[in-house]
Amino acid sequence: MLNLAFVKKELQEFVKTPKLFIVLCLFAFFSILSPLTARYMNELLATLASDVQISFPDPTFRDAWIQLYKNTTSLCLIVYLIMMTGTVAQEKSKGSILLVLTKKVSRFQFLLGKFVAGALLWTAGWVATLLIGGLYTQILFHEVIYEGLFLSVVLMWLMGLFYTALAILASVVSKTPTIAALLGFSGYAILNLLNVSETMATYNPSGAASLVNGILYGTISSSIGLICLFSTLAGTILVFSSSYLIFKRQEI
Repeated sequence: MLNLAFVKKELQEFVKTPKLFIVLCLFAFFSILSPLTARYMNELLATLASDVQISFPDPTFRDAWIQLYKNTTSLCLIVYLIMMTGTVAQEKSKGSILLVLTKKVSRFQFLLGKFVAGALLWTAGWVATLLIGGLYTQILFHEVIYEGLFLSVVLMWLMGLFYTALAILASVVSKTPTIAALLGFSGYAILNLLNVSETMATYNPSGAASLVNGILYGTISSSIGLICLFSTLAGTILVFSSSYLIFKRQEI
């Protein structure tokens, strides 16, 4: 059962510390930069290579979405992941976890509260990205909606939830935030290497990073996207459950 008081405490920590500010600023920055890059990249390249005749295709709103997805699944996601990997390990190293677990907060409620708070943080960043990025794309290209947009948005959101669970797992098995960050980043790198083919990406919880571009151009069917959606959801539940089983048996 979810302990709302503990979730509220975690959210207040995001506000008191720079975490919420960093996430929102980072996501907002790239949601503005992505459409601008897509729109003016040709002019920039032409200026830099003025002595070479190069013909570039005219940019479209799809290029803005590609940039947006690319930036979100790279730097934005990495920063968020590393930030979340310290959520349990930091309390272990400080010893504050003992105080929390003796105040009528079970170990399951502790981990679930961490996950829900992290999920809300990711959701806030992703919603900000969609609103700001969508607005700038509409202004620059006068078009923003494409077939499969809703599926792409949900896939990206679920992928963030999966990495939230992965960050908690890395934090649970680590004794220090530094080790947790290294484990979390290693997991991110390995999962992205598995996206080398459409088949592997379909069943990979991080497959949304590569599948959304195919959905954008209509080269990937919605059925493949739905398979990835359920794979990501199953992976999130599996990783979080593993975190709890390990955490349940740990000596604090």
